[in-house]
Amino acid sequence: MCIRDRNNTVQYLSKTIDDFRNIFNPNKKKEFFNIKTLFAKTLSLISTQFSNRNINIIKEIKDVEINGLENELLQVIINVLNNSRDALELKNIKEKNIFINVYSKEDKLIINIKDNAGGIQEDVIEKVFDPYFTTKHQSQGTGIGLYMSEEIIEKHMNGQIKVENEIFKYNDIEYTGALFSIILPLK
Repeated sequence: MCIRDRNNTVQYLSKTIDDFRNIFNPNKKKEFFNIKTLFAKTLSLISTQFSNRNINIIKEIKDVEINGLENELLQVIINVLNNSRDALELKNIKEKNIFINVYSKEDKLIINIKDNAGGIQEDVIEKVFDPYFTTKHQSQGTGIGLYMSEEIIEKHMNGQIKVENEIFKYNDIEYTGALFSIILPLK
């Protein structure tokens, strides 16, 4: 990891601590920001750890302005991407992929993030947003990440986050994976 990447990561972690401290602050101000720029920041923060694990990120991100909480949305996206990374690491998959598709439809911003890690077990998929629920070993997760993501999206950004398993084709190969959808109002 180069010095610039380390500096970016340290600054991000410092900001994360501040954001976590303020997560339930009702006086946060929404601001306009560009979703393509947000994803560029996000991917620069995680690119080294994903490339070191041979995880490909295939993205199609439209240039959209949104009025919201930029740092909180960045936290949610990193959390979803890290969960996909962890799921891919558990599987012996030759080609590990995460797909990001971001676009606007009517008055909504749609963010779809899916992987080819086989999906989430049907008996636990309904619980993934519950506080302290985790399928990971205690040393790898607390079960608070997706709960906090749901709180941010639904209570602070007036949006919706959901998950489902999806069967899809990529390069003529059929995969199953978890699809996280984040739907946010543009206005």
